[in-house]
Amino acid sequence: MSTELWTQKYFPKSYEEFVGNSELVKEAANWALEWSKNRPQKPLLLFGPSGVGKTALAELVGRQSGWHLFESNASDLRSKDMVERVVGAASANASFSGSFRLVLLDEIDVLQKREDKGGMSAVLSVLKEAKNPVMLTANDIYENPQMAEIRNFCKKLEFKKPNYLSVARFLKDICEKEKVDFDVESVNLLAKNASGDIRSAVLDLQTIAWDSRKIMMQDVESIGVREREERIFSTIQKIFRAKTVADCQKARFASDSDPDFLMRWIEENIPLEFKSVPDRAKAFSRLSRADMFNGRIMRRQHFGFMKYSMELMTSGVALSHSEPNHEFIMYKFPGLLRLLSASSAKRNMKKSLGKKIGKKTHSSGRIFSVQDLPYWMAFFESKPLAARLAAEFGLSEEEIAFLMGKEPKSKGVQEVFEKSQELSAAWQVQRRKKGFFFEPEAGSAHETEPEKPVKASKKTSSESDSEPHRQMKLF
Repeated sequence: MSTELWTQKYFPKSYEEFVGNSELVKEAANWALEWSKNRPQKPLLLFGPSGVGKTALAELVGRQSGWHLFESNASDLRSKDMVERVVGAASANASFSGSFRLVLLDEIDVLQKREDKGGMSAVLSVLKEAKNPVMLTANDIYENPQMAEIRNFCKKLEFKKPNYLSVARFLKDICEKEKVDFDVESVNLLAKNASGDIRSAVLDLQTIAWDSRKIMMQDVESIGVREREERIFSTIQKIFRAKTVADCQKARFASDSDPDFLMRWIEENIPLEFKSVPDRAKAFSRLSRADMFNGRIMRRQHFGFMKYSMELMTSGVALSHSEPNHEFIMYKFPGLLRLLSASSAKRNMKKSLGKKIGKKTHSSGRIFSVQDLPYWMAFFESKPLAARLAAEFGLSEEEIAFLMGKEPKSKGVQEVFEKSQELSAAWQVQRRKKGFFFEPEAGSAHETEPEKPVKASKKTSSESDSEPHRQMKLF
């Protein structure tokens, strides 16, 4: 199975391979054909949801037409030097090869704030001076009133989310080429869950295939329907693969991850992402600077430093690449967080056991954790004894598994748990028959009025011997 990113490997090589929005693809192809015949056309404005292929179509048009691609993120046009570069590229008559140069202005809808008025003017100047084909991409072109003039100046193509069946066919084709086993219904569900986001669907497919070598229903269901906020895996990937500061900021703002949580993920995965030792050193150096700002924030309570910390740990780390990395990497969960999580779960389990067992053995939870726990774990090495103890103290599957040192779903734990349930039910029946007294819980339906004191009567030794013993033996 290929380690290359499948979004790159299976990038469409022709208009026919493009997934979804076939009518728009034809319009873009005809637009490019007119330019190739030296018939200048209006700039092409591609807009619609993220992940549906707007930028991919622009790049495909450039490749199919044999044009050199000059790509710029619209947020970079706040700089006068960058504006002059883009205007120069758009107004130049031809590239070095003698063909047209395709100018791509990506994500122009990010220019929405007051301080971005200059950016909007810069985009308009590029469009007006252009002697080369220009394409623009955006998610929403109607939210920002400042974009009205740009909308009127361009030919607009609105992208729709592709039908899930089209996405599913594409995913199945990838599985067959990569020799990945798959269940048809599972791939269909994966396509549905992507909500038209082809890029995310392919990333999810590669993630599952990389982990289990096959696509099954339980793997797809574990991912769940994609929310608007980016999952941490996708966020980390977008940060590491970002080409500009704006790309990093967009990935960060789309995620609701806590900054400290995000920093742990970045720290854990720098060695996986950066193959070159100098690049790795540079990335860790910038992450270290971010951590220094975090320390100052805690000591001085000056939260204005947060913006420096966030930029260093995301943009600073991402731009440490001397050359782009296009390999697929299965990013790891931070080791420190895993240890803390495991430690917390272990403490909670000890607390739960201490409460249940301590109530009947008249000991505290602390004494149970420190002194009694090793003996109880030894008791649970014997399955019959483990079942009797679990029944007497009402232990759950997880608690039994903890004392046995095994997984809750393992065969041994299941046997002990099932036997404990049988014993518990049998004892309940036996106690009811023999009239055992159960101490009711406060507020329960079993509460009765206090019994009137009864005068004690003398019993003969034979009567005493014949009375049933009320204490149940455990061993």
